Amino acid sequence: MKRDCPTIQELLAFDAVARCDSLTQAAGALCITVSAVSKQLAGLEAFLGVKLLRKHGRGVQLTPQGRAYWQKIAGSLRAIETATYEARSGGGDVGLLTLASVPTFLTRWLIPRLPEFRRRHPQITLSFSRHLDPSDGIPPRVDAAIRYSPGEWPGVVAEYIAGREFVLIASDALAGGQHRIRRPADLLGHTLLHHEEATAAWPQWAAQHGVPEGQVSAGPRFAQYSALIQAARSGLGLGLVPRVLVEDELAEGALHSPCGSPVAVEQGHFLCFRPDRMHLPAFAAFRDWLLAEGARSRGALG
Repeated sequence: MKRDCPTIQELLAFDAVARCDSLTQAAGALCITVSAVSKQLAGLEAFLGVKLLRKHGRGVQLTPQGRAYWQKIAGSLRAIETATYEARSGGGDVGLLTLASVPTFLTRWLIPRLPEFRRRHPQITLSFSRHLDPSDGIPPRVDAAIRYSPGEWPGVVAEYIAGREFVLIASDALAGGQHRIRRPADLLGHTLLHHEEATAAWPQWAAQHGVPEGQVSAGPRFAQYSALIQAARSGLGLGLVPRVLVEDELAEGALHSPCGSPVAVEQGHFLCFRPDRMHLPAFAAFRDWLLAEGARSRGALG
């Protein structure tokens, strides 16, 4: 009987090589030999009649046809993995979700809320991948990414969670010391801390509070909010950060918001995913819960 589909062994070998860019690493991930991987790849290319891979340095890379094919089959392979996980778990309404997230939002906002999600959905397991750079696409093995910007990724849905409201933060020494900050003009002469991706934050704050933009442009840049927040706590300068990331420090008095009203910046944290993930019950449950938590957090701050 003529088959109209490659074998699962061929597809798994191709998927592993596409993810690893290496026959050796793919063989290790699949617990088979390199020659076995090569045999499966040769069989798949012969079946399809197209070249899927080419040599690249010491490794391999996908051809344009290979990448297009992988992008189409990778989601189905992940769905098979999820279905298999669910079947082996002995239940029908279970799921494994792999998420990527910017680090500070993950540790300061999401993880403290996850016990409630687990209480509601004990059958869903969350796995966290490394966070994605702004230029990265969403890998097939990742169900969704929480990113600090809606971005413009073709074929990706971006839904706002929280983080547009920025507040001024300062240590107790800076906020209430000898050079106490009572009004926006008092910031002048202090070191201002910047996040390298929030380039509009300080200019918008300055415009809202009548401070010349040129006077808030200088200062150290940070790639992560966790480092910027720690710098502010240590008295290195004044920061401007999403309020959702410093709720606990402000409530406990470890940080102060000395003057000026919050400013709304068109960035924030977004849930980004491919539309085909919406058919997965586990992802739909997580998405609904996450967006509701974001709305609740915004409401509490308002």
